[in-house]
Amino acid sequence: MKKVLLSFFLIFSFSINAYGWEKVPIPDYVNKKTKSPWNFFDDFEDQKLGKVNLKKYEINNKGKGNKPFKIKQDTDGNKFLEITVKHGWNKCCGSWNNTERAEFQVKGKKTLNKEIWYGFKVRLPKDFKHINDRVLINQFKNNFDNMKKSPLLGIRFYENGNKLDLGGDTGGRATIKWNKKEHKKHAIRYQYLKVNDSWVLNKIKERDTDYGNVSTCNNENNCSGCEEYFTRRICCYDLDGKPIWKKKGYLNSGEKPSFCNKIKKIKKKIEVNELGKWTTFKIGIKNSKKEDGYVKVYKDNNLIMNYNGITFDWKGNYYSSLIRIGLYRNSDPNGTGYPDQSIHFDDFIVVSDKKTLDKYLN
Repeated sequence: MKKVLLSFFLIFSFSINAYGWEKVPIPDYVNKKTKSPWNFFDDFEDQKLGKVNLKKYEINNKGKGNKPFKIKQDTDGNKFLEITVKHGWNKCCGSWNNTERAEFQVKGKKTLNKEIWYGFKVRLPKDFKHINDRVLINQFKNNFDNMKKSPLLGIRFYENGNKLDLGGDTGGRATIKWNKKEHKKHAIRYQYLKVNDSWVLNKIKERDTDYGNVSTCNNENNCSGCEEYFTRRICCYDLDGKPIWKKKGYLNSGEKPSFCNKIKKIKKKIEVNELGKWTTFKIGIKNSKKEDGYVKVYKDNNLIMNYNGITFDWKGNYYSSLIRIGLYRNSDPNGTGYPDQSIHFDDFIVVSDKKTLDKYLN
């Protein structure tokens, strides 16, 4: 009897703990015309330690195959995917702005007028070394023939990990490289700076605008009232308490820039996760040529990006969209190579609505 009970216990325990990749049902309340083309959850628990099986996905492979990917396990038994990029790995594209990468992605599908909610847990190991360059950990990318523009959403670190940059391109000529005119018209960006142990919202940019300094939204009278004696230029204060001088004629009228109303719901100051701690990202995307599009990003359930408007204003031959997970960075311009970087991912999910996403990631 003891052996029978033990066998039953082991079988039952295995059945409730070993999940892996699974389809996620689409709720009846979701509009079938706008549902996500992907609906799945993957906690990697069915994978073998030290190996990886990414047959459900595609690898952004430029020569290294499965080498950057490995399944590991925490002391509590939780399995996760470790992704590593090294100097020269999957290098592209033979020009001044060479890049290297270790990424996998969902299989591409068209997403125009679709609503996609996806998320994942990510951890920078305790020995992770930031670099003074661009490092992406996630992309939602619209693909065109000969595409040369940024993804609709990228989650990026800059400046040795002291700047967190969210956003990308909502449109433009897909085959033309970055240029100031199209950047002003189509780019959307939310930028956070690390101040002590917090991420503080510093600048935002929406379509057809320049970058706006969030400090101009913080004071009731728009500016703090200091004046330069000779030019009478009014100023506000930045994150470090230093004055930001305004142009002559800028009135301290109490009126705030128009973008201030758009960031009322945004968490303007959030905790910086320590190395070795898990962070949860939740992202909502609607690809639309109309004003009903959106890009929303939550970090540990704090809304840190809340763009509403056109998200698909492209010229070019569109063939698919995809979600990429992993490391993408600039190559060291000196040629000596940046240090190896590894990052941990878990609980990757793509569904059609936030309510379902919350059930899996809360």
